[in-house]
Amino acid sequence: MLADKKIVKVEVSKEHLKTLNEASTLLISCVDFRLIDETDKLMKQLGLEDDFDKVSLPGASLALVNEKYTHWGKTIEDTIEILQDLHNIKQIIFLDHRECGAYKKLIAEERLSTKEKETEAHTEILNKARKIIKEKFPQLKVYTFLMGLDGVIEQIYEK
Repeated sequence: MLADKKIVKVEVSKEHLKTLNEASTLLISCVDFRLIDETDKLMKQLGLEDDFDKVSLPGASLALVNEKYTHWGKTIEDTIEILQDLHNIKQIIFLDHRECGAYKKLIAEERLSTKEKETEAHTEILNKARKIIKEKFPQLKVYTFLMGLDGVIEQIYEK
């Protein structure tokens, strides 16, 4: 178990990353363990492998706009602010996913009762998150995606 290990060494698989100082993108995704590999595959398909920083909070975009855990939103904003300086980020990607436990806990259950309603709820919240980021960080591009547990990902466009 973890408690038995005092020091663990892992093999460095990407030596070239040691010399990089910038990442073009901040990915804001959900903490859900079920989609870690799929999230990495998406970033690779978008041509962003080795070119993004990542923040994971419950609900992804919902973390920014929810009224119960407002400190999550502050964490996202503070992270964006410092990563503009540290890594010169140029864009934000919000990656929400279907059947999200944070959505089930923090918004009305009937808003998630069908796939169509769930899509509407995510679209609304992703667009709220986009608006907040664009108002506070107008120089950044914002992209929003919704992933199914089957790995199907749809881009959610600005309304």
